[in-house]
Amino acid sequence: MSGDPSADFEANTTPKLSTTPESTEFSTTFVLSEEDHTMGNSLRYMLNQNPNVILCGYSVPHPLVSVLHLHVQTKNISAWEALKQALRDIQGLCGHIESTFEAAESDFYEQGGTGH
Repeated sequence: MSGDPSADFEANTTPKLSTTPESTEFSTTFVLSEEDHTMGNSLRYMLNQNPNVILCGYSVPHPLVSVLHLHVQTKNISAWEALKQALRDIQGLCGHIESTFEAAESDFYEQGGTGH
């Protein structure tokens, strides 16, 4: 963080999600700022579960630049719709993991677990 607050503000004006100029409705390269392999692999997995996704892959162009490129090719639905569905699926999966963990944690403590 620099001493000039306006410099920090300007540094953070990169959009979280954008597309490359050559993207089309059914073949899109999404550019996600401030994301890495964790999000890339999760999205790639969920997108590849969708039967309307023909191809999906991601890359992190350089390890020192926090940008993820996610390429999606689809049929019957737009690449944007496929991405939105994958994000909803990830959100649902995270909710399931959270509730499963909380139930197991509750059972553990009810059975006399101490957490040590």
